[in-house]
Amino acid sequence: MHPSIPISMVFLGCCSNVIFLEALVKVYPNSGNTITFFAFLFNCIEGLFFTTKLLTKKSAIPVKYYTVMVAFFFVVQTLNNYTLGFNIAMPLHMIFRAGSLIANLTLGVIILKRS
Repeated sequence: MHPSIPISMVFLGCCSNVIFLEALVKVYPNSGNTITFFAFLFNCIEGLFFTTKLLTKKSAIPVKYYTVMVAFFFVVQTLNNYTLGFNIAMPLHMIFRAGSLIANLTLGVIILKRS
């Protein structure tokens, strides 16, 4: 498979996600936290089945550190959702949300001593 196919599919998926989120938030302004919660729930269930093989495979990251990182990420995303109530443009909001990646990387360096 040529690399442009998966790259274009990811780009198309991200763009359609932003368009759908913007349309949904216009109709239901306070739905950001609910969407974030269900996205986290889906990822947890998917990870339970496919990553940990129903908790039979040992995690490479200690649960204590993983819980702190996930909680920090969830709090940052929840706070980012409150920006939707201030009627700012969706591209600016996506820049705010992308800033959480830097926070997660920083937390990984501090807690896990990764470089």
